[in-house]
Amino acid sequence: MAKAAAKLTYAFANATVPKVNVVVGKAFGSAYTVMNSKAIGCDVTIAWPNAEIGTMDAKLAAKIMYDGEAAEVIDEKAAEYAKLQNNVVSAAKRGYVDQIVNPADTRKYVIGAFEMLYTKFEDQPAKKHGTV
Repeated sequence: MAKAAAKLTYAFANATVPKVNVVVGKAFGSAYTVMNSKAIGCDVTIAWPNAEIGTMDAKLAAKIMYDGEAAEVIDEKAAEYAKLQNNVVSAAKRGYVDQIVNPADTRKYVIGAFEMLYTKFEDQPAKKHGTV
């Protein structure tokens, strides 16, 4: 699995075509990073208002941070973590998302992103080996 993820990351990182990402649901951890995130060179990232972007699911994070606590405490802390860390607005503040759009307007913004990137050109130096 790790080898396949590394190959996918390599392909996305070395691609010179316009790269537009639309986050419609949950995007957590290394899976999000591998699948065309801003960290490996995505040009435009668009997200829906109910999308969740972060390091890990809030419930799992609360279970790790508050191990041994009661279920009510873990649920409370998970809700707090989700509000602070996995919220699409906090992801936009950190620079992981360029635009937050309503689902009905997604097509318009994706078309606009590709029109903006129509003339994108990346001249990479000729190398024997890749950049990643």
